[in-house]
Amino acid sequence: MLIDIKPGQIWPAKRRLLNYLIAFESILLTALTALAVQVRNIGEQVLPTADLKVFILLLAFPIIWLCCLALFGAWDLVIFDNHIDGYRRLLKSSLITFLIFSSASYIFKIQISRFVILFSLIGGTILHLLLRWTFLRVVDKRITSRIEDKWLIITPNGSTSPAAEGFASQFKAEINYFGSPDNQKEFKPWLVDLISEVERLQCNKVVLSTTAALSNTELEHLLWLIQKFKVEVIIYDQLGFAISQNQVKRYSDFNWFGVLTPRINDSQRVVKRVFDLALVTPSLILLCPLYLVIAIAIKVNSRGSVLYTQQRLGQEGKLFVFPKFRTMKPGSDEIRLEVLGRPDEDMAQRYKNDPRITSVGRVIRRFSLDELPQLWCVLIGTMSLVGPRPILPQEEEQLGDIHFRRHIAKPGLTGIWQVSGRKDTSWEERMAFDIKYVQEWSLALDLILIMRTFKAVVSGSGSY
Repeated sequence: MLIDIKPGQIWPAKRRLLNYLIAFESILLTALTALAVQVRNIGEQVLPTADLKVFILLLAFPIIWLCCLALFGAWDLVIFDNHIDGYRRLLKSSLITFLIFSSASYIFKIQISRFVILFSLIGGTILHLLLRWTFLRVVDKRITSRIEDKWLIITPNGSTSPAAEGFASQFKAEINYFGSPDNQKEFKPWLVDLISEVERLQCNKVVLSTTAALSNTELEHLLWLIQKFKVEVIIYDQLGFAISQNQVKRYSDFNWFGVLTPRINDSQRVVKRVFDLALVTPSLILLCPLYLVIAIAIKVNSRGSVLYTQQRLGQEGKLFVFPKFRTMKPGSDEIRLEVLGRPDEDMAQRYKNDPRITSVGRVIRRFSLDELPQLWCVLIGTMSLVGPRPILPQEEEQLGDIHFRRHIAKPGLTGIWQVSGRKDTSWEERMAFDIKYVQEWSLALDLILIMRTFKAVVSGSGSY
Protein backbone atom coordinates (compact mmCIF):
# COMPACT_ATOMS: atom_id res chain seq x y z
CA MET A 1 0.00 0.00 0.00
CA LEU A 2 1.30 3.47 -0.87
CA ILE A 3 2.13 5.76 2.03
CA ASP A 4 1.22 9.42 1.63
CA ILE A 5 4.05 11.93 1.90
CA LYS A 6 3.18 14.50 4.54
CA PRO A 7 3.76 18.22 3.88
CA GLY A 8 6.70 18.35 6.29
CA GLN A 9 8.35 15.48 4.41
CA ILE A 10 8.09 17.00 0.92
CA TRP A 11 11.44 18.79 0.90
CA PRO A 12 13.46 15.75 2.15
CA ALA A 13 11.56 13.48 -0.29
CA LYS A 14 12.36 15.73 -3.25
CA ARG A 15 15.97 15.99 -2.12
CA ARG A 16 16.27 12.19 -2.10
CA LEU A 17 14.73 12.00 -5.57
CA LEU A 18 17.15 14.64 -6.80
CA ASN A 19 20.07 12.60 -5.49
CA TYR A 20 18.82 9.61 -7.50
CA LEU A 21 18.61 11.78 -10.63
CA ILE A 22 22.15 13.08 -10.11
CA ALA A 23 23.43 9.51 -9.72
CA PHE A 24 21.60 8.26 -12.85
CA GLU A 25 22.81 11.15 -15.01
CA SER A 26 26.39 10.87 -13.74
CA ILE A 27 26.48 7.18 -14.64
CA LEU A 28 24.96 7.91 -18.05
CA LEU A 29 27.53 10.57 -18.98
CA THR A 30 30.49 8.51 -17.79
CA ALA A 31 29.28 5.37 -19.59
CA LEU A 32 28.58 7.30 -22.79
CA THR A 33 32.09 8.75 -22.96
CA ALA A 34 33.61 5.30 -22.44
CA LEU A 35 31.29 3.84 -25.09
CA ALA A 36 32.23 6.54 -27.61
CA VAL A 37 35.91 5.70 -27.23
CA GLN A 38 35.28 1.96 -27.64
CA VAL A 39 33.01 2.38 -30.66
CA ARG A 40 35.65 4.49 -32.38
CA ASN A 41 38.16 1.72 -31.58
CA ILE A 42 40.83 4.06 -30.26
CA GLY A 43 41.23 2.45 -26.90
CA GLU A 44 44.99 1.99 -27.30
CA GLN A 45 45.46 5.65 -28.20
CA VAL A 46 43.92 6.98 -25.00
CA LEU A 47 45.91 4.87 -22.59
CA PRO A 48 48.02 6.96 -20.17
CA THR A 49 51.20 5.52 -21.64
CA ALA A 50 50.19 6.49 -25.19
CA ASP A 51 49.03 10.09 -24.93
CA LEU A 52 48.59 11.60 -21.50
CA LYS A 53 46.90 14.80 -22.75
CA VAL A 54 44.21 12.91 -24.68
CA PHE A 55 43.59 10.58 -21.77
CA ILE A 56 43.23 13.46 -19.27
CA LEU A 57 40.87 15.43 -21.53
CA LEU A 58 38.60 12.45 -22.18
CA LEU A 59 38.63 11.67 -18.48
CA ALA A 60 37.69 15.28 -17.77
CA PHE A 61 34.83 15.31 -20.33
CA PRO A 62 32.07 13.85 -18.10
CA ILE A 63 33.45 15.81 -15.13
CA ILE A 64 33.19 19.10 -17.08
CA TRP A 65 29.67 18.21 -18.14
CA LEU A 66 28.59 17.37 -14.60
CA CYS A 67 30.09 20.63 -13.32
CA CYS A 68 28.19 22.60 -15.96
CA LEU A 69 24.96 20.87 -14.98
CA ALA A 70 25.55 21.89 -11.38
CA LEU A 71 26.65 25.42 -12.31
CA PHE A 72 23.54 26.17 -14.40
CA GLY A 73 21.14 24.75 -11.83
CA ALA A 74 20.08 21.66 -13.80
CA TRP A 75 19.80 19.81 -10.49
CA ASP A 76 17.87 22.42 -8.54
CA LEU A 77 14.66 21.36 -6.82
CA VAL A 78 12.74 23.76 -9.07
CA ILE A 79 12.92 21.23 -11.93
CA PHE A 80 10.24 19.12 -10.19
CA ASP A 81 7.74 22.00 -10.48
CA ASN A 82 8.94 23.50 -13.78
CA HIS A 83 10.05 20.72 -16.14
CA ILE A 84 10.61 23.01 -19.11
CA ASP A 85 13.04 25.14 -17.11
CA GLY A 86 14.91 21.95 -16.19
CA TYR A 87 15.24 20.95 -19.85
CA ARG A 88 16.38 24.48 -20.72
CA ARG A 89 19.14 24.36 -18.09
CA LEU A 90 20.22 20.94 -19.33
CA LEU A 91 20.57 22.15 -22.94
CA LYS A 92 22.52 25.22 -21.82
CA SER A 93 24.89 22.98 -19.84
CA SER A 94 25.45 20.77 -22.91
CA LEU A 95 26.29 23.78 -25.09
CA ILE A 96 28.79 25.19 -22.57
CA THR A 97 30.38 21.74 -22.18
CA PHE A 98 30.91 21.54 -25.94
CA LEU A 99 32.51 25.01 -26.01
CA ILE A 100 34.83 24.23 -23.09
CA PHE A 101 35.85 20.85 -24.48
CA SER A 102 36.46 22.20 -28.00
CA SER A 103 38.42 25.19 -26.67
CA ALA A 104 40.60 22.99 -24.46
CA SER A 105 41.45 20.60 -27.32
CA TYR A 106 42.33 23.59 -29.56
CA ILE A 107 44.38 25.53 -26.98
CA PHE A 108 46.41 22.52 -25.87
CA LYS A 109 46.59 21.08 -29.41
CA ILE A 110 45.04 17.77 -28.41
CA GLN A 111 43.90 15.64 -31.34
CA ILE A 112 40.68 13.84 -30.44
CA SER A 113 38.38 12.16 -32.92
CA ARG A 114 35.44 14.37 -33.87
CA PHE A 115 33.32 11.23 -33.76
CA VAL A 116 34.03 10.84 -30.04
CA ILE A 117 33.06 14.45 -29.36
CA LEU A 118 29.87 14.40 -31.45
CA PHE A 119 28.82 10.93 -30.29
CA SER A 120 29.30 11.86 -26.65
CA LEU A 121 27.77 15.32 -26.85
CA ILE A 122 24.83 14.88 -29.24
CA GLY A 123 24.06 11.34 -28.18
CA GLY A 124 24.55 12.27 -24.55
CA THR A 125 22.22 15.26 -24.79
CA ILE A 126 19.46 13.24 -26.45
CA LEU A 127 19.78 10.34 -24.00
CA HIS A 128 20.06 12.84 -21.16
CA LEU A 129 16.78 14.50 -22.16
CA LEU A 130 15.08 11.10 -22.49
CA LEU A 131 16.38 9.98 -19.10
CA ARG A 132 15.23 13.18 -17.41
CA TRP A 133 11.85 13.10 -19.15
CA THR A 134 11.29 9.49 -18.06
CA PHE A 135 12.44 10.20 -14.52
CA LEU A 136 10.17 13.24 -14.13
CA ARG A 137 7.23 11.33 -15.59
CA VAL A 138 7.72 8.55 -13.05
CA VAL A 139 8.08 11.08 -10.25
CA ASP A 140 4.88 12.86 -11.31
CA LYS A 141 2.84 9.66 -11.54
CA ARG A 142 4.24 7.56 -8.71
CA ILE A 143 5.56 10.08 -6.19
CA THR A 144 4.07 13.55 -6.65
CA SER A 145 0.54 12.12 -6.75
CA ARG A 146 1.11 10.82 -3.19
CA ILE A 147 2.21 14.17 -1.80
CA GLU A 148 -0.30 15.92 0.43
CA ASP A 149 0.06 19.46 -0.92
CA LYS A 150 -1.40 21.96 1.56
CA TRP A 151 -1.37 25.67 0.84
CA LEU A 152 -2.21 28.61 3.07
CA ILE A 153 -3.37 31.54 0.93
CA ILE A 154 -3.12 35.01 2.45
CA THR A 155 -5.81 37.38 1.17
CA PRO A 156 -7.45 40.59 2.50
CA ASN A 157 -9.80 39.55 5.32
CA GLY A 158 -9.22 35.90 4.42
CA SER A 159 -11.59 36.17 1.44
CA THR A 160 -11.50 33.68 -1.41
CA SER A 161 -9.25 34.30 -4.42
CA PRO A 162 -10.30 32.70 -7.75
CA ALA A 163 -6.83 33.36 -9.22
CA ALA A 164 -5.06 31.62 -6.32
CA GLU A 165 -7.54 28.74 -6.38
CA GLY A 166 -7.01 28.28 -10.11
CA PHE A 167 -3.25 28.20 -9.59
CA ALA A 168 -3.51 25.73 -6.68
CA SER A 169 -5.79 23.44 -8.70
CA GLN A 170 -2.91 22.78 -11.12
CA PHE A 171 -1.12 21.05 -8.22
CA LYS A 172 -4.27 19.46 -6.73
CA ALA A 173 -3.47 21.27 -3.51
CA GLU A 174 -5.69 21.51 -0.45
CA ILE A 175 -6.14 25.21 0.30
CA ASN A 176 -6.92 27.26 3.38
CA TYR A 177 -7.23 31.03 3.74
CA PHE A 178 -5.68 33.44 6.21
CA GLY A 179 -6.37 37.18 6.45
CA SER A 180 -3.58 39.68 5.75
CA PRO A 181 -2.68 42.15 8.54
CA ASP A 182 -4.91 45.20 8.91
CA ASN A 183 -4.96 48.35 11.00
CA GLN A 184 -6.58 46.54 13.92
CA LYS A 185 -3.73 44.07 14.33
CA GLU A 186 -0.01 44.76 14.51
CA PHE A 187 2.34 42.85 12.27
CA LYS A 188 4.27 40.81 14.87
CA PRO A 189 1.19 39.31 16.59
CA TRP A 190 -0.26 38.61 13.13
CA LEU A 191 2.96 36.84 12.11
CA VAL A 192 2.87 34.68 15.26
CA ASP A 193 -0.69 33.65 14.43
CA LEU A 194 0.33 32.91 10.84
CA ILE A 195 3.17 30.63 11.94
CA SER A 196 0.83 28.83 14.33
CA GLU A 197 -1.66 28.28 11.52
CA VAL A 198 1.06 26.95 9.20
CA GLU A 199 2.17 24.45 11.85
CA ARG A 200 -1.38 23.45 12.76
CA LEU A 201 -2.38 22.77 9.16
CA GLN A 202 1.07 21.38 8.25
CA CYS A 203 1.21 23.58 5.14
CA ASN A 204 4.10 23.30 2.72
CA LYS A 205 3.35 26.53 0.83
CA VAL A 206 2.28 30.02 1.88
CA VAL A 207 0.78 32.04 -0.97
CA LEU A 208 0.66 35.84 -0.85
CA SER A 209 -2.13 36.88 -3.21
CA THR A 210 -1.18 40.51 -2.52
CA THR A 211 1.63 42.34 -0.71
CA ALA A 212 -0.25 45.65 -0.41
CA ALA A 213 -0.78 45.26 3.35
CA LEU A 214 2.90 44.63 4.07
CA SER A 215 5.82 47.05 4.10
CA ASN A 216 9.14 46.00 2.55
CA THR A 217 10.61 45.30 5.99
CA GLU A 218 7.60 43.25 7.05
CA LEU A 219 7.67 41.26 3.82
CA GLU A 220 11.37 40.49 4.29
CA HIS A 221 10.73 39.43 7.90
CA LEU A 222 7.87 37.19 6.77
CA LEU A 223 9.98 35.51 4.08
CA TRP A 224 12.87 34.74 6.37
CA LEU A 225 10.71 33.41 9.18
CA ILE A 226 8.49 31.23 6.99
CA GLN A 227 11.46 29.70 5.18
CA LYS A 228 13.00 28.67 8.50
CA PHE A 229 10.25 26.07 8.63
CA LYS A 230 11.17 24.84 5.10
CA VAL A 231 7.88 26.19 3.79
CA GLU A 232 7.88 27.67 0.29
CA VAL A 233 6.56 31.20 -0.16
CA ILE A 234 4.76 32.07 -3.41
CA ILE A 235 4.05 35.71 -4.27
CA TYR A 236 1.58 36.70 -6.96
CA ASP A 237 3.28 38.75 -9.68
CA GLN A 238 1.29 41.97 -9.54
CA LEU A 239 3.05 43.23 -12.66
CA GLY A 240 1.17 40.52 -14.52
CA PHE A 241 2.16 40.25 -18.16
CA ALA A 242 4.40 43.32 -17.94
CA ILE A 243 7.56 41.22 -17.63
CA SER A 244 8.83 37.78 -18.51
CA GLN A 245 11.77 35.75 -17.25
CA ASN A 246 14.01 37.02 -20.06
CA GLN A 247 12.99 40.67 -19.99
CA VAL A 248 14.34 41.98 -16.68
CA LYS A 249 17.38 44.23 -16.85
CA ARG A 250 19.60 44.10 -13.78
CA TYR A 251 21.65 47.13 -12.80
CA SER A 252 24.94 47.20 -10.91
CA ASP A 253 22.98 48.48 -7.93
CA PHE A 254 21.09 45.21 -7.39
CA ASN A 255 18.20 46.92 -5.58
CA TRP A 256 16.90 48.18 -8.91
CA PHE A 257 15.85 46.49 -12.12
CA GLY A 258 14.37 47.65 -15.40
CA VAL A 259 11.23 46.17 -16.93
CA LEU A 260 11.75 45.76 -20.67
CA THR A 261 9.17 45.31 -23.39
CA PRO A 262 8.51 41.56 -23.77
CA ARG A 263 10.08 40.36 -27.01
CA ILE A 264 12.13 37.57 -28.54
CA ASN A 265 15.54 39.23 -28.78
CA ASP A 266 17.75 39.20 -31.89
CA SER A 267 19.97 36.35 -30.69
CA GLN A 268 16.92 34.21 -29.98
CA ARG A 269 15.48 35.02 -33.42
CA VAL A 270 18.65 33.74 -35.11
CA VAL A 271 18.57 30.50 -33.11
CA LYS A 272 14.86 30.03 -33.84
CA ARG A 273 15.34 30.67 -37.58
CA VAL A 274 18.23 28.21 -37.87
CA PHE A 275 16.18 25.64 -35.95
CA ASP A 276 13.22 26.13 -38.31
CA LEU A 277 15.31 25.78 -41.46
CA ALA A 278 17.13 22.69 -40.16
CA LEU A 279 13.80 20.88 -39.67
CA VAL A 280 11.62 22.24 -42.46
CA THR A 281 14.04 21.79 -45.40
CA PRO A 282 14.31 17.96 -45.19
CA SER A 283 10.62 17.74 -44.20
CA LEU A 284 9.48 19.41 -47.42
CA ILE A 285 11.52 16.94 -49.47
CA LEU A 286 10.32 13.85 -47.61
CA LEU A 287 6.66 14.90 -47.67
CA CYS A 288 6.42 15.43 -51.45
CA PRO A 289 4.67 12.05 -52.08
CA LEU A 290 2.13 12.82 -49.33
CA TYR A 291 1.43 16.24 -50.87
CA LEU A 292 0.65 14.54 -54.17
CA VAL A 293 -1.71 11.96 -52.62
CA ILE A 294 -3.65 14.65 -50.72
CA ALA A 295 -3.92 16.87 -53.82
CA ILE A 296 -5.38 14.00 -55.89
CA ALA A 297 -7.88 13.09 -53.14
CA ILE A 298 -9.11 16.70 -52.88
CA LYS A 299 -9.54 16.99 -56.66
CA VAL A 300 -11.46 13.70 -56.91
CA ASN A 301 -13.73 14.53 -53.95
CA SER A 302 -14.99 17.99 -54.93
CA ARG A 303 -14.60 20.72 -57.49
CA GLY A 304 -12.32 23.65 -56.80
CA SER A 305 -8.63 24.32 -56.25
CA VAL A 306 -6.32 22.09 -54.23
CA LEU A 307 -5.01 24.93 -52.10
CA TYR A 308 -7.00 27.46 -50.14
CA THR A 309 -5.30 30.77 -49.31
CA GLN A 310 -6.35 33.71 -47.19
CA GLN A 311 -4.87 36.72 -45.46
CA ARG A 312 -3.83 36.23 -41.83
CA LEU A 313 -2.21 38.49 -39.25
CA GLY A 314 1.46 37.64 -38.79
CA GLN A 315 4.39 39.03 -36.84
CA GLU A 316 3.84 42.63 -35.69
CA GLY A 317 0.28 42.42 -37.04
CA LYS A 318 1.35 42.40 -40.70
CA LEU A 319 -0.78 40.52 -43.24
CA PHE A 320 0.66 37.50 -45.06
CA VAL A 321 -0.63 34.80 -47.41
CA PHE A 322 -1.71 31.75 -45.40
CA PRO A 323 -2.09 28.50 -47.43
CA LYS A 324 -3.90 25.29 -46.51
CA PHE A 325 -5.14 22.25 -48.36
CA ARG A 326 -8.76 22.99 -49.20
CA THR A 327 -11.12 21.13 -46.85
CA MET A 328 -14.37 23.03 -47.50
CA LYS A 329 -16.82 23.45 -50.34
CA PRO A 330 -16.31 26.42 -52.67
CA GLY A 331 -17.88 29.67 -51.40
CA SER A 332 -17.59 28.71 -47.72
CA ASP A 333 -15.97 32.04 -46.82
CA GLU A 334 -19.12 33.98 -47.65
CA ILE A 335 -21.20 32.09 -45.07
CA ARG A 336 -18.54 31.79 -42.33
CA LEU A 337 -20.13 34.32 -39.97
CA GLU A 338 -23.56 32.83 -40.62
CA VAL A 339 -22.37 29.32 -39.71
CA LEU A 340 -19.79 29.99 -36.96
CA GLY A 341 -20.59 33.47 -35.68
CA ARG A 342 -18.26 35.40 -33.39
CA PRO A 343 -15.84 33.60 -31.00
CA ASP A 344 -17.69 32.62 -27.81
CA GLU A 345 -18.10 29.66 -25.45
CA ASP A 346 -20.22 27.71 -28.00
CA MET A 347 -17.71 28.11 -30.83
CA ALA A 348 -16.26 24.59 -30.37
CA GLN A 349 -19.67 22.95 -30.86
CA ARG A 350 -20.31 24.91 -34.05
CA TYR A 351 -16.89 23.85 -35.37
CA LYS A 352 -17.76 20.18 -34.82
CA ASN A 353 -20.96 20.47 -36.87
CA ASP A 354 -19.64 22.73 -39.63
CA PRO A 355 -21.57 21.70 -42.78
CA ARG A 356 -19.08 23.40 -45.10
CA ILE A 357 -16.40 20.70 -44.63
CA THR A 358 -16.06 18.00 -47.32
CA SER A 359 -15.66 14.27 -46.58
CA VAL A 360 -11.97 14.29 -47.55
CA GLY A 361 -11.58 17.54 -45.66
CA ARG A 362 -12.75 15.93 -42.42
CA VAL A 363 -10.12 13.20 -42.77
CA ILE A 364 -7.18 15.49 -43.44
CA ARG A 365 -8.37 17.91 -40.72
CA ARG A 366 -8.56 15.01 -38.26
CA PHE A 367 -4.80 14.48 -38.67
CA SER A 368 -3.98 18.18 -39.30
CA LEU A 369 -2.69 17.34 -42.79
CA ASP A 370 -4.40 20.45 -44.19
CA GLU A 371 -1.70 22.53 -42.46
CA LEU A 372 1.21 20.98 -44.38
CA PRO A 373 1.44 23.73 -47.08
CA GLN A 374 2.40 26.13 -44.31
CA LEU A 375 5.83 24.48 -44.22
CA TRP A 376 6.52 26.67 -47.26
CA CYS A 377 5.70 29.75 -45.14
CA VAL A 378 8.26 28.54 -42.60
CA LEU A 379 10.84 28.16 -45.36
CA ILE A 380 10.35 31.72 -46.67
CA GLY A 381 10.17 33.17 -43.16
CA THR A 382 6.58 34.40 -42.76
CA MET A 383 5.87 31.67 -40.20
CA SER A 384 7.78 29.52 -37.71
CA LEU A 385 7.37 25.86 -36.81
CA VAL A 386 6.26 26.85 -33.31
CA GLY A 387 4.41 30.00 -32.34
CA PRO A 388 0.97 31.56 -31.84
CA ARG A 389 -1.58 30.45 -34.41
CA PRO A 390 -2.29 33.30 -36.88
CA ILE A 391 -5.74 34.88 -36.64
CA LEU A 392 -8.01 36.33 -39.31
CA PRO A 393 -8.02 40.13 -39.85
CA GLN A 394 -11.70 40.28 -38.82
CA GLU A 395 -10.82 38.58 -35.52
CA GLU A 396 -8.48 41.43 -34.58
CA GLU A 397 -11.36 43.33 -32.99
CA GLN A 398 -11.72 40.43 -30.53
CA LEU A 399 -8.22 41.04 -29.14
CA GLY A 400 -8.02 42.46 -25.62
CA ASP A 401 -5.78 45.27 -24.43
CA ILE A 402 -2.75 43.00 -23.90
CA HIS A 403 -3.35 40.44 -26.63
CA PHE A 404 -1.31 42.41 -29.17
CA ARG A 405 1.76 40.86 -27.51
CA ARG A 406 1.06 37.58 -29.27
CA HIS A 407 2.24 39.31 -32.48
CA ILE A 408 5.75 39.71 -31.05
CA ALA A 409 6.58 36.23 -32.36
CA LYS A 410 6.09 34.80 -35.83
CA PRO A 411 2.91 32.71 -36.11
CA GLY A 412 3.51 28.97 -35.99
CA LEU A 413 2.25 25.65 -37.30
CA THR A 414 2.01 24.44 -33.74
CA GLY A 415 2.17 25.92 -30.26
CA ILE A 416 0.76 25.69 -26.76
CA TRP A 417 -2.81 26.14 -28.02
CA GLN A 418 -2.47 23.31 -30.54
CA VAL A 419 -1.37 20.80 -27.89
CA SER A 420 -3.85 22.02 -25.25
CA GLY A 421 -7.17 21.23 -26.89
CA ARG A 422 -7.19 23.60 -29.89
CA LYS A 423 -10.82 24.32 -30.78
CA ASP A 424 -11.98 22.83 -27.47
CA THR A 425 -10.51 25.87 -25.69
CA SER A 426 -12.07 29.30 -25.30
CA TRP A 427 -10.86 32.45 -27.04
CA GLU A 428 -9.44 33.85 -23.78
CA GLU A 429 -7.57 30.60 -23.06
CA ARG A 430 -6.11 30.66 -26.55
CA MET A 431 -4.87 34.23 -26.10
CA ALA A 432 -3.37 33.36 -22.70
CA PHE A 433 -1.51 30.39 -24.26
CA ASP A 434 -0.11 32.63 -27.01
CA ILE A 435 1.14 35.30 -24.61
CA LYS A 436 2.64 32.64 -22.35
CA TYR A 437 4.58 31.25 -25.32
CA VAL A 438 5.97 34.66 -26.31
CA GLN A 439 7.10 35.44 -22.78
CA GLU A 440 8.62 32.04 -22.02
CA TRP A 441 10.14 31.11 -25.39
CA SER A 442 13.17 28.85 -25.46
CA LEU A 443 14.55 26.23 -27.83
CA ALA A 444 13.71 23.57 -25.25
CA LEU A 445 10.08 24.76 -25.21
CA ASP A 446 9.91 24.50 -29.02
CA LEU A 447 11.28 20.95 -28.94
CA ILE A 448 8.79 19.90 -26.27
CA LEU A 449 5.84 21.42 -28.14
CA ILE A 450 6.86 19.71 -31.39
CA MET A 451 7.01 16.33 -29.61
CA ARG A 452 3.65 16.96 -27.95
CA THR A 453 2.19 17.94 -31.33
CA PHE A 454 2.64 14.39 -32.65
CA LYS A 455 0.62 13.08 -29.70
CA ALA A 456 -2.07 15.73 -30.24
CA VAL A 457 -2.30 14.89 -33.96
CA VAL A 458 -2.72 11.15 -33.27
CA SER A 459 -5.36 11.75 -30.59
CA GLY A 460 -7.16 14.33 -32.73
CA SER A 461 -8.01 16.42 -29.68
CA GLY A 462 -9.81 19.61 -30.74
CA SER A 463 -9.17 18.85 -34.43
CA TYR A 464 -12.31 19.19 -36.57
